[in-house]
Amino acid sequence: MGSLNVSRRPRAAAVLALMVWGVSFFLHFFWEMAQVPFFLGMAEARHWDVVWLCTRATLGDANIAFGAYTMAACLSRDWFWVAKSWSRSTLLVYLCVGLIVTIIFEYWATGDGQRWSYSERMPELAVTGTGILPLAQWVVLPMLLAYSTRWMFLGWLVSKREEEHI
Repeated sequence: MGSLNVSRRPRAAAVLALMVWGVSFFLHFFWEMAQVPFFLGMAEARHWDVVWLCTRATLGDANIAFGAYTMAACLSRDWFWVAKSWSRSTLLVYLCVGLIVTIIFEYWATGDGQRWSYSERMPELAVTGTGILPLAQWVVLPMLLAYSTRWMFLGWLVSKREEEHI
């Protein structure tokens, strides 16, 4: 990871990693909870069962988002890419990784994996049968994550500089 400028600023790299994962977890948890009526049996399930299932799904989502961020960092050779001007190729990799993983996982989970089923309310892609809401999740939330993390991380950097002058 030395080529990603991490070795020169390990504390900043760790803070950014925690922000990416933590903000992702927060955003995805609320999205997962909002999708409950679109999955078979979830609207009728006990509250804590739904919370537990959504938490487990969110752990996977946060890991996918972190992996997508890491892939974009490897492409740009800059761990801190989110705090700078975004190149189209970096942003495209970041968005596509989450989308591709989602399409593959949803296809498996609603098919051979039998992990979950969509309710009749879920709009689906005709070709793969993938739910539109899980796909939208990986367009909307990564952008919110990138903007939120950028804002938080740049704020953290400013606060660190101010601490050095005290």
